[in-house]
Formats: sequence, structure tokens, C-alpha cells
Amino acid sequence: MTSPSTPLIKQQLLRWWGWVWLATVVFALLIAQRYMVVIEAANTVPVAMFRGVMLVAHLGTMALLALAPGLLLVRLWPRPVPMISVTLTLAALLLTALLMDTHIYQLYRMHIDVGVMGLLLGGAARETFVFSRSMYLQALGLVALISMVVVLLGWGLWRWVPRHQPLPASVRRTFASIYLVCLVAFHGVHLWADARGNESLLVQTDVLPVRYAATAKRFMRNLGLELKPQVLSAQARERGGTLTYPLQPVNCARRTNAPNILLVVIDSWRFDAMSERITPNIASVARKAATFTQHYSGGNATRIGVFSLFYSIPGTYWHRALNESRGPVIVRELLDQDFDVQVFRSTPIFSPEFDRTVFVDIPNVRQRSDGEGSAETDRDLTDDFKTFLDQRKPDQPFFAFLFYDAPHSFDFPPDYPLAFQPSLEEVNYFALNRRADPVPFYNRYLNSVHYDDSLVGEALQAVEAAGIADNTMIIITSDHGQEFNDSGENFWGHNSNFSRYQTGVPFIWYQPGRPPAVYNHRTSHFDVMPTLLREVLGCKVSFDQISVGKPLFDPSPREVMVMSDYKEFAIVEPDRVSAVRRSGISVFDSRYRPLRDSRVAPSVIAEALEQKQRFYKGFGVKDKKE
Repeated sequence: MTSPSTPLIKQQLLRWWGWVWLATVVFALLIAQRYMVVIEAANTVPVAMFRGVMLVAHLGTMALLALAPGLLLVRLWPRPVPMISVTLTLAALLLTALLMDTHIYQLYRMHIDVGVMGLLLGGAARETFVFSRSMYLQALGLVALISMVVVLLGWGLWRWVPRHQPLPASVRRTFASIYLVCLVAFHGVHLWADARGNESLLVQTDVLPVRYAATAKRFMRNLGLELKPQVLSAQARERGGTLTYPLQPVNCARRTNAPNILLVVIDSWRFDAMSERITPNIASVARKAATFTQHYSGGNATRIGVFSLFYSIPGTYWHRALNESRGPVIVRELLDQDFDVQVFRSTPIFSPEFDRTVFVDIPNVRQRSDGEGSAETDRDLTDDFKTFLDQRKPDQPFFAFLFYDAPHSFDFPPDYPLAFQPSLEEVNYFALNRRADPVPFYNRYLNSVHYDDSLVGEALQAVEAAGIADNTMIIITSDHGQEFNDSGENFWGHNSNFSRYQTGVPFIWYQPGRPPAVYNHRTSHFDVMPTLLREVLGCKVSFDQISVGKPLFDPSPREVMVMSDYKEFAIVEPDRVSAVRRSGISVFDSRYRPLRDSRVAPSVIAEALEQKQRFYKGFGVKDKKE
């Protein structure tokens, strides 16, 4: 039989829980100020207001979710001892984790999750990270202090609650309204800031643990709303940003008779989909060029693949470059050397946000191609490139970026002759599983690659017809690969793992005067633009000041490469891949088969973390030489 005092106890426990939640939020707000020391954005009144609203909304929600089991106990088992014990334990754990996260973020610009903890504390971490005994004692002392404060606060509140009347309903509603208004305002303002590219606001959200913030650029464009992203000036980027990229100025000696540069990227073109039969036009270029058989993208998706190609640094810097509207070194140098820089992309340049990153420095950049579907937009970009060749200034060198999309969507014109049969009539991902026959799907993919090769052939013929072939460099590659259950683990497409099938891409470097050759050493997108700066644009800057790569033609080993997708990353070695995800670290062999009970070597962890933080202010390599 229920005790008569149960309703009263429930009411007191609910009131007590509310005060503990409010106190936890206040303590969390104080601890979160430690994040702000690494943000160098303008500290204006609007920014300060947004920061306050953001922290109240985010930390209030974190505390609400963390302490929710206490509320559940009030309903299921309204007894003070278990409910209070659980709630205070959860509050102490939340505040301790938040304090630890602020420290990790200050050191490595990463937030704590299972993968990061495995990286920092797992394996032979003592050899990688030197933590003194005093540091351990300080950490234990802080944990003990937080726990003691929380326990004393909870005890004091439990004594206080029965002796005082509940707050008036109007006051309680005011507290709830403040939290809800902050929640709505935070996400609403972030929607606008993201669409407008407002760096001073967007940079604030980087510090949030378990980061989430609403975005809706595509939805807003579908509604017909005109988005005009805010672009920072170069001075504003240097003054307000947290990136130091490049670490040193790029000193280049402008060369006379500089060659034209044609960069062709075919979306989702995997390393083994280049041959005389699949890509006859590209193969004809390869016969007179340097061909690299073990080349890798910097990621497994478009935004990171293109980012790694142009910036030569890991995709983990993507969000910072986006928030700071910071373009790559190579584009700025091309413009400084008076190249006519042109972008011919099949899909819109703003999705992903290349208009605010890779091509942000290019005035009046081409926004999109016309057509329905990738086959038509690929056709349109080819025609536009040929028109550009007809109308360009003959005495001005150009850099033209042609980015084809058909293999990404397995598209080709309805009347295109299919060289590879049987070919899937339509792509249905719901029909794919471990037992599905990949051949028809793969053949459809090859037909789309074959189609884009025909368009690349037209572009190359236009270069020949313009009489500039002898003075035009040609680089041909992809942003990432494409998988067809090659590992037998039911992976299809891309952006799902860091195997060679999803990250290995063809790479061809044709430079007039350089003899053709085949190179079998491991190379990556991180090597490309620094080599171009050195070989073509006369730059003397050290590679480690602008890149995590090496000279493309240098055969020395690339032991550690940091690849990434949009949110997570992997440490890639020649014989293994260690995927660092929020749920933990998974280690795979070179064929992406799981390795049980395998740990990441301390030296490998140290090298990966150095690459991930080198280009943040305060971390850069200053005196290291190649």
C-alpha cells in the first residue's frame, strides 16, 4: 500500500531535482569558459549574446539528459536515498567529464568520445603522452573536489527544500521560458549564421562537446530563398581566425611563360577503374605522363577529398577553414601570379560549401552547371570549358578545374552505348546486401566512368585545337573511391570506411618536358599542390609549412596519413587502418579486415595528432626542415 507521504516526497524530490539541475547548469557554464580561451573571433556584443544563449541552451540540454534518470526514479521508485545518490553521481560525472573535455580541447582541439579516449589513454599511451605523477594527483584532486562540492550542494538542498515553500509558478515558468527561448534562439540564429557564413558566430559552436546545431541551407534554397554568404576579408581571417595556414608566407618567384594547368577530377573514380577499355582518352594521357599507382585521397567523401587536394592538410581542418572562409594557398598564389582561375563543376559550387572554402578567393566564380542529372551537367561543364578556351586571353596562363560527377550518381545519357554488360537499369540501395551480385552495379558504374572519359576526351581535344597542348599541364584524379562490397563486409558506395576501395584513386601528372614513368610508391592528395607550387610556380617554402605531405616524386615512405570523413578520422599506415570514431577505435588490415586486440603504436598516435593540430595557432612547426 502506498505511503500517505509518497506524494509529498515526490514533490520534494522533484523540487530538489530542479534545483540540482539549475546548479549543474551554472557550474557547467563556469567550466565552459575554459573553451573560450582558444576562440579568437571578434568579441562584439552580438557575439557575446549568441555565445551566452548557445551555452545556456547546449549545457542546459546536456544537464537535462544527464540527470534524466533521477526524474525517472521519482516516478518508479520515489525514495530519497537512491534517487539523490543517482542524480548526484550523474551530476559529478557530467561536470568532471566537461572539465576533462575543456583540457583535451585546449591541447588537441578535439572533444572527448570513446575513440579519442582510446587514442589518448589506450595502448602504450604512457610512451606517447608524458603525464607526471603530479598531473595525475592534480586530476584526482579535481575529481574529488567536484564530487565533494556536488555532494555538499545536494545535501544542503535536501535540507533546504522541505523547510521552504516552492517557488511561485510564475517564477518556475520564467526559468523554463529562459531555457526554451535560448534553445530556440540558438538554433534559429545558427540556421541564419550557417547560411550566411557568419564566421564570428559559427566559430563559437566548435567548442561545444557533443556538438549539434541546426542547419538548413538546402531546405532554404528549395524554398527559393536567396543565400548570400558573408565572406571575410583576408585581413579579418588573419586577425580573427584560429588557423595558422600557411605557417610561413609562401615565397614564389614568378616564372615567365608559365604553363596552363588543367586539373580534371572525376567524382567517385576508384583506383582500378582506369584502363584502355574503361577510360581510353585518359589512358592516352597516361602513356605520356607520370602515373602513380598507389595514390590516395585525404578522405572518403567529396568535401574532404577536394579539401585535401587543394589545401594539402587533413580534412579535420575543414570546419575551421569553412568558418573562417579561408582559401587554399595554391589558389591565392595562382591569382597572385595572374593566372585566369576558372572552376567548371557539375554540381553547384555551394554544396558542399566550396564557395566559402576552396574557391572563396576567386571573383565571380561559376556557380553551377545547367541540366537535369549528372550526365547533362557534365556535358554542360565540358561545353563551357570549350567556350572558355575560345574566349580566353591568349597571353594569360589559366588554371581550369573540371569536376565531373556522373560516376557519383551512376549516370549517363539514355542513348549512350553501354560498353559494360550486364548493366543495372536502376540503382536500388535497398536491394544491396552481402549476397547481392555486384557485377551489374559495377558495370553501370564503369559505364558512367566511360561516359565521363568521353567528355574528358573532348576537353583534351579542345586544348589541342586551341594550339596550347605543348604548354598545358594536365592533372587527372578523383576526390575519393567507390566500393562494391569488395571487402565482403556489405559496404557499398563511399563515406562509410577508409579502405583503399573508398580512398584509393587514380593519379596522372602530365607536365610538358617530363618523361613518362610509372611510380609505385605511396602518394596522396596532400603531396599534390605543394609539388605544383615548387615545380611550376617557383615557390621555395618548406613542405611542412603548407602541408602534411611530401614532394610527389619523393619515394620515401608516407608512414602515417590522417584521412577523414565529415566528422571522424582514421590513421592510415601502409599495412593497417585505425578508424577513430565516436564509438571507439577499430583497427583493420590493408584489406579492411578487422584486427582483433590490435593497438596503435605510440609513435603513430603522436604523428597523427601532430598533423591534426599543426596548423592551429600555437601549435605550428616553426623550424622543422624536410
